[in-house]
Amino acid sequence: MTEFGSFLYHSEIAPDADIGCVAEIAKFSRVFNQAHEITGVLIFDGQRFVQYIEGPQEHVIAVANKIALDTRHINFTPLYQAQGITQRLFPQWTMAYFANDDAEPLASILTDQGEAALSSLQKILPQLDAA
Repeated sequence: MTEFGSFLYHSEIAPDADIGCVAEIAKFSRVFNQAHEITGVLIFDGQRFVQYIEGPQEHVIAVANKIALDTRHINFTPLYQAQGITQRLFPQWTMAYFANDDAEPLASILTDQGEAALSSLQKILPQLDAA
Protein backbone atom coordinates (compact mmCIF):
# COMPACT_ATOMS: atom_id res chain seq x y z
CA MET A 1 0.00 0.00 0.00
CA THR A 2 1.31 3.43 -0.95
CA GLU A 3 1.79 5.87 1.90
CA PHE A 4 0.59 9.39 1.14
CA GLY A 5 2.02 12.62 2.39
CA SER A 6 1.71 16.36 1.99
CA PHE A 7 3.98 19.41 2.05
CA LEU A 8 3.31 23.17 2.34
CA TYR A 9 5.86 25.96 1.97
CA HIS A 10 6.23 29.62 1.13
CA SER A 11 8.99 31.47 -0.69
CA GLU A 12 9.66 34.63 -2.70
CA ILE A 13 10.39 35.01 -6.37
CA ALA A 14 14.13 35.49 -6.94
CA PRO A 15 15.12 39.08 -7.84
CA ASP A 16 16.58 37.94 -11.16
CA ALA A 17 13.70 35.60 -12.10
CA ASP A 18 11.39 36.48 -14.97
CA ILE A 19 7.85 36.71 -13.61
CA GLY A 20 6.73 34.73 -16.66
CA CYS A 21 8.38 31.68 -15.10
CA VAL A 22 5.45 31.33 -12.70
CA ALA A 23 3.00 30.31 -15.43
CA GLU A 24 5.65 27.95 -16.82
CA ILE A 25 6.04 26.35 -13.37
CA ALA A 26 2.28 25.79 -13.12
CA LYS A 27 2.09 24.33 -16.64
CA PHE A 28 5.04 21.97 -16.08
CA SER A 29 3.74 20.96 -12.66
CA ARG A 30 0.37 19.90 -14.02
CA VAL A 31 1.95 17.46 -16.47
CA PHE A 32 4.58 16.17 -14.00
CA ASN A 33 2.12 15.85 -11.14
CA GLN A 34 -0.41 13.91 -13.18
CA ALA A 35 2.28 11.38 -14.09
CA HIS A 36 3.30 11.05 -10.41
CA GLU A 37 -0.16 11.10 -8.74
CA ILE A 38 0.51 14.46 -7.07
CA THR A 39 -2.21 17.05 -6.49
CA GLY A 40 -2.08 20.50 -5.00
CA VAL A 41 -2.22 24.24 -5.36
CA LEU A 42 0.25 27.05 -6.19
CA ILE A 43 -0.56 30.62 -5.15
CA PHE A 44 1.47 33.61 -6.32
CA ASP A 45 0.81 37.22 -5.25
CA GLY A 46 3.37 38.86 -7.55
CA GLN A 47 6.20 38.44 -5.05
CA ARG A 48 5.49 35.43 -2.84
CA PHE A 49 4.62 31.80 -3.45
CA VAL A 50 2.61 29.44 -1.30
CA GLN A 51 2.42 25.87 -2.54
CA TYR A 52 0.79 22.76 -1.15
CA ILE A 53 1.38 19.32 -2.66
CA GLU A 54 0.02 15.90 -1.72
CA GLY A 55 0.42 12.39 -3.06
CA PRO A 56 2.59 9.30 -2.68
CA GLN A 57 5.05 10.09 0.11
CA GLU A 58 8.19 9.30 -1.91
CA HIS A 59 7.05 11.57 -4.76
CA VAL A 60 6.09 14.41 -2.40
CA ILE A 61 9.50 14.27 -0.70
CA ALA A 62 11.31 14.21 -4.06
CA VAL A 63 9.32 17.17 -5.39
CA ALA A 64 9.77 19.16 -2.16
CA ASN A 65 13.54 18.59 -2.33
CA LYS A 66 13.60 19.69 -5.97
CA ILE A 67 11.54 22.79 -5.22
CA ALA A 68 13.88 23.72 -2.35
CA LEU A 69 16.80 23.85 -4.80
CA ASP A 70 14.99 25.83 -7.53
CA THR A 71 16.83 29.11 -8.17
CA ARG A 72 13.70 30.89 -9.38
CA HIS A 73 12.75 31.55 -5.78
CA ILE A 74 14.44 32.49 -2.49
CA ASN A 75 13.66 32.24 1.22
CA PHE A 76 12.16 28.77 0.88
CA THR A 77 10.34 28.13 4.17
CA PRO A 78 8.63 24.80 4.93
CA LEU A 79 5.41 25.32 6.88
CA TYR A 80 3.77 21.91 7.13
CA GLN A 81 4.59 18.31 6.32
CA ALA A 82 2.52 15.21 6.98
CA GLN A 83 2.92 11.51 6.40
CA GLY A 84 0.25 8.87 6.36
CA ILE A 85 -2.56 11.11 5.16
CA THR A 86 -5.65 9.16 4.16
CA GLN A 87 -7.59 11.84 2.31
CA ARG A 88 -6.39 14.44 -0.17
CA LEU A 89 -7.50 18.05 0.19
CA PHE A 90 -7.35 18.67 -3.56
CA PRO A 91 -7.93 15.38 -5.37
CA GLN A 92 -9.16 17.13 -8.52
CA TRP A 93 -6.23 19.54 -8.95
CA THR A 94 -3.00 18.25 -10.50
CA MET A 95 -1.84 21.80 -9.80
CA ALA A 96 -4.35 24.57 -9.32
CA TYR A 97 -2.77 27.97 -9.91
CA PHE A 98 -4.03 31.13 -8.29
CA ALA A 99 -2.53 34.50 -9.15
CA ASN A 100 -3.54 37.35 -6.89
CA ASP A 101 -1.87 40.75 -6.73
CA ASP A 102 -3.30 41.32 -3.27
CA ALA A 103 -0.72 40.27 -0.69
CA GLU A 104 -3.27 40.26 2.14
CA PRO A 105 -4.62 36.71 1.69
CA LEU A 106 -1.14 35.16 1.94
CA ALA A 107 -0.16 37.17 5.02
CA SER A 108 -1.90 34.80 7.43
CA ILE A 109 -0.16 31.72 6.04
CA LEU A 110 3.29 33.28 6.23
CA THR A 111 3.13 33.66 10.00
CA ASP A 112 1.71 30.21 10.73
CA GLN A 113 3.37 26.81 11.09
CA GLY A 114 2.06 23.27 11.03
CA GLU A 115 -1.69 22.63 11.12
CA ALA A 116 -2.37 26.36 11.54
CA ALA A 117 -0.66 27.09 8.19
CA LEU A 118 -2.68 24.38 6.48
CA SER A 119 -5.89 25.73 8.02
CA SER A 120 -5.02 29.26 6.85
CA LEU A 121 -4.47 27.95 3.32
CA GLN A 122 -7.89 26.33 3.30
CA LYS A 123 -9.52 29.56 4.56
CA ILE A 124 -8.06 31.81 1.85
CA LEU A 125 -8.82 29.62 -1.18
CA PRO A 126 -12.41 30.91 -1.60
CA GLN A 127 -11.00 34.48 -1.82
CA LEU A 128 -8.82 33.69 -4.82
CA ASP A 129 -9.52 33.46 -8.54
CA ALA A 130 -8.22 30.42 -10.42
CA ALA A 131 -5.96 30.98 -13.41
